[in-house]
Amino acid sequence: MLRDILDPVNERSWLPSSVWRQLCSQEQNNQARKRPELLDEIPSMLSTVLGLNILLQEPSIDLKKVSELVLNDLGATIQILRLIAREPDLTPELPCRMGGCLASLDVDQWFRAISARTFPRDLEHVETSGFWEHSRLVGQYAQLVAESMGDISPEDAYLVGLLHGVSSIPKVLGWTSYGSGGEVSEAMRAMEGTLPPFVLDAIHSMTDSAKSAPWRFILTAAHELASARMDYVCDNAPSLECDGHGIISEETSVC
Repeated sequence: MLRDILDPVNERSWLPSSVWRQLCSQEQNNQARKRPELLDEIPSMLSTVLGLNILLQEPSIDLKKVSELVLNDLGATIQILRLIAREPDLTPELPCRMGGCLASLDVDQWFRAISARTFPRDLEHVETSGFWEHSRLVGQYAQLVAESMGDISPEDAYLVGLLHGVSSIPKVLGWTSYGSGGEVSEAMRAMEGTLPPFVLDAIHSMTDSAKSAPWRFILTAAHELASARMDYVCDNAPSLECDGHGIISEETSVC
């Protein structure tokens, strides 16, 4: 039944914005607040939230444009994947594309998740901004490398590249100040449980020689290209403190 509803929505790539207005107008006092999870602290870029807010004011919501905004933001992408993993009606076949993920969720639901925590691109958040940008660049270059190979989906390669550094998120966000290391480990295990299997397989391939060699090649090449790009940006922005990996320190580098 759910598939019959979602398929035509995905083909049109839009949702009526009247749905958004109706959801926003609903009373939220009856919504019980759950105990906050550490993963709730993963922020999205303020520019992403502002862009989404503009798109949601249109007569119809273009899921293609929304998907592009979300996929350009590491934090926003993780929040959507978390929501999808919590939807019991969608298992065992979860949507494999961002447009399908968004169409499977209530507009109010995914917008609140993305906008709950934000950060601007300023000097106070330079490490977070740098890591988010580095992840986006690795995703873009992974997509280009996959296009040249032909045997791996470029869309899959982009998602793998974007999420390749999730294990560095606790350090970037300073999670150790929130509680014990056990809490951080539990949060990371929960995050791994939300990632598509092919993403986990690709990430593990960087340290496990038995894993798929194509993913190692794609991620290594993409990471080197992204690091070189960020080095170039830093060389032309003397107000930023840079090291061998651009804004991101070597300790936070995964590949």
